[in-house]
Amino acid sequence: MDIKELKILLYCMVMCVITGTIVFLINVHQQQKIAVVDAIKLFDGYDMKKELEESAKVKLEAESKQLDSIGNALKMAHSLNNGEDKIKELTYDYNFMKTKLDNDYTQSNRDINEQIWKRLNPLLDEYGKKKKLHLIIGANGMGSVLYNDEYYERTNDVISYINKKYYEGN
Repeated sequence: MDIKELKILLYCMVMCVITGTIVFLINVHQQQKIAVVDAIKLFDGYDMKKELEESAKVKLEAESKQLDSIGNALKMAHSLNNGEDKIKELTYDYNFMKTKLDNDYTQSNRDINEQIWKRLNPLLDEYGKKKKLHLIIGANGMGSVLYNDEYYERTNDVISYINKKYYEGN
C-alpha cells in the first residue's frame, strides 16, 4: 500500500468516525424528547388539589353530620314508635339529605377536577416547552401506555415543577 492509498484510507476512517459521532450525538439528543408522566400521581401530587379537597371536605363533613343527626332521629322515632307521620317526615328528610350529600360530593369532585386540569394543562405545555420535549405521554397502567422504561419517566420532576409554579402564583 502506498502513501496515497494510506491517506485515502485514513481520510475515509476519519470521516466514518466523524459521521458516526454526529449520528450518535443527534440520536442521544433526540431520545430525551419524550416524557412519560403517571397522570394519577401527577393529579394526586398537585398541592392545589389537596387544598381544594380540604376546603370541600369542611362543607361535606357538615352535611354528613346533618345526615347522621337525621338518621339518629329516625332510629329514635322508630324505637319510640313516635307515629307514622313523624317517621315519614324524618324518612323524607333523610332521603333528601342523602341525595343532596351524594350530589354535592359528585359536584365537588367534578369542580375540583375541572379546576385542576384547567391549571395543569398550561403548566404541562410550559414544562414541555421549557424541557424541549416533543411529547408528554400520560400513563397510569390503565390506558394506552402500559409500560415505560425509567429513561422516559418524569412524573416526580413534573410534580415538583407544577407545585413550584402553584406556590409562585402561576
